[in-house]
Amino acid sequence: MKLYTKLALFNTISKALVFIAFFSFLPIIVKQVVFNHTDERLLVMKERVLGIVNRVGISTFIQEEGDSSYSSYNILKEEFISLEPASDTTSPFQRIENTQRNIENSVVDYRVLSYVFKMQEKNYLLEIGKSTATITELDQTIKKFALYVLLLILTITVLIDVGYAKQLLKPFQRIIEKKLKGVKHPADFDFREIQTTTTDFKYLDKSINEMMEKINAAFQREKEITSNISHELLTPISLLQSRLENIMSDPSISENAALKVIESQKTLVRLNKIITAFLMIARIENEQYLKEEAVNINLLINEVIDEIEERFEEKHIKIQIKYDAEYVFQQGNKSLLFTLFFNLINNAIKYNVTEGMIIIHSKIENGKFKVEVKDTGIGIDAEQQKVIFNRFRKHQSTDTRSYGLGLPIVRAIADFHGIEIVILANQPRGTSFVLIFP
Repeated sequence: MKLYTKLALFNTISKALVFIAFFSFLPIIVKQVVFNHTDERLLVMKERVLGIVNRVGISTFIQEEGDSSYSSYNILKEEFISLEPASDTTSPFQRIENTQRNIENSVVDYRVLSYVFKMQEKNYLLEIGKSTATITELDQTIKKFALYVLLLILTITVLIDVGYAKQLLKPFQRIIEKKLKGVKHPADFDFREIQTTTTDFKYLDKSINEMMEKINAAFQREKEITSNISHELLTPISLLQSRLENIMSDPSISENAALKVIESQKTLVRLNKIITAFLMIARIENEQYLKEEAVNINLLINEVIDEIEERFEEKHIKIQIKYDAEYVFQQGNKSLLFTLFFNLINNAIKYNVTEGMIIIHSKIENGKFKVEVKDTGIGIDAEQQKVIFNRFRKHQSTDTRSYGLGLPIVRAIADFHGIEIVILANQPRGTSFVLIFP
């Protein structure tokens, strides 16, 4: 999982947990707020009623004679106010509580403020009530509003965090794309500094540059040494070959000595092929070849098959060719691409069984041109697949003449042209090499 995705998930999950924790306490908080608001509202109404009573007099609401009282409530029975005489023995008090009242033969739950006060040497009871149904409705409204606001805030903060994380990690993404993913060869490395204000990313960029400088220097030294040694070895090999040929031309040489000279000549020929292969790999890696030719891949495969036809006949191997698509490599090196297919098909013959088969199939798959070279040979196990393109790692075979340089050359040519190689092996029978062209 990418760092950006992890940060986004962490921000989302952490905020969601905070939201859930807050929302679990929200009903209690809102309920307390609503009841506090209702109580404060009742106290304000009490002061307003007392103000009116003081201004117009208590007699306006309660007659001095008789058992009279005053009450008022709205048509929906949501609020009521009552004023009545209280017992002279009742001490003044004030309380707020939930209780039920019977209004017009209907029982209604109310939040009631009860207040006993003295006026004109008499005690009076003032009650102001608000129905709990309206309090609950207000409670639910506030909860819904709080929920919507929290969801909106959560969404906005997550989007802001995701955007900020994306912006913050842009230099890191550029480092990965330009200096890790996009580098197939040390010579292709881009040493330009990635612009960022984050100290950690600057340090990472600098460290990668320093590491690649060392790798590039070591790689260049290795290529130079390989190339120089190969050149130096070719000269004495040529001299030895000339001397052995001179010895063979001597009529006085014995038959036993002649056989030994012939074996030595064979050894020199193999050594010459190895050094030539090393030189080719070094030149490819040094990009000493040009890529200026338009190469028709199907026609090139036909040329390879024509050249190697005798080897098919030697092992009685059948070949099946399926060209489902045609592809012209616009900037390639025909000679190197010929060598690539020659080595692949030659290996398919070498490690095949007698009277086996080789299938060559070109096709378009997932928008890319692919060539599959499949054989019915001894197969390649998983461990061998890891090292099969390494130099001097010999493929399991009874062929003692194999020195494992054919496939390293294939890999070097493929990398040089930007061609991806995939091995599909079915141990113990058959191997497929799939070339995916850019």
